[in-house]
Amino acid sequence: MINKSLVKRRFKKSLATYEENAHIQKKMAEKLIKMLPSKNYDSILEIGSSTGILTKNIKKYLKFKHYTAIDIVGESRKYIEKIIPNADFLEGDIEEIELNETYDLIISNACLQWCINPSAVVKKLQKKLNKSAIMAITLFGEENLKELKSYFNIKMQAPIEFESIIYQETETIKLYFNSPKDILKHIKYTGANALTEYKLTRTKLSEFEQYYKEYYSEGSKVYITYNPRYLILN
Repeated sequence: MINKSLVKRRFKKSLATYEENAHIQKKMAEKLIKMLPSKNYDSILEIGSSTGILTKNIKKYLKFKHYTAIDIVGESRKYIEKIIPNADFLEGDIEEIELNETYDLIISNACLQWCINPSAVVKKLQKKLNKSAIMAITLFGEENLKELKSYFNIKMQAPIEFESIIYQETETIKLYFNSPKDILKHIKYTGANALTEYKLTRTKLSEFEQYYKEYYSEGSKVYITYNPRYLILN
């Protein structure tokens, strides 16, 4: 079960380090934007804006009149308003927040996997689409971070099903590091340690590093697997 309190706390703590370490999330944002039709959007809603990785791509590549961002971490507001000064920002959990407007585009990058019921959230958001509008989302599949999930015995995510899919695509990407400890730092700095509150003692850390090098190394490097999923829906 997703712990929303832990998610909010960990992502708030990682705001200052997120962009420098969110290598995969940046690639996902760029790819998602390039999947969208080139047109003028009257209103755009971004879910899970964080430090504005996707927001920067929205501003750079899309034409729009009104932009609204939602994030569970209120401190994200300053990052978004720096990118789009006239942005509307709503602090809250997308699973709980009430939306009173409708939109030409609803978009989200690497966020909805943190929802307890992502499919229900998407259905909720689809009701807020204007006629002929679309929703564009990325999230992570069940193979995401599978090495850490296996070691720490974190339950693998079941496949998330959606309706009204126009297009979908899945990738598997390995990200390489010099040591298992560097992988843990990477996870911490992107807030993905919100998966668990597991704490490593010095002995446990040594055991983890030995295990990881044995099973998840290529040459002198170790790796972690990311499993991005891209969807366009209406």
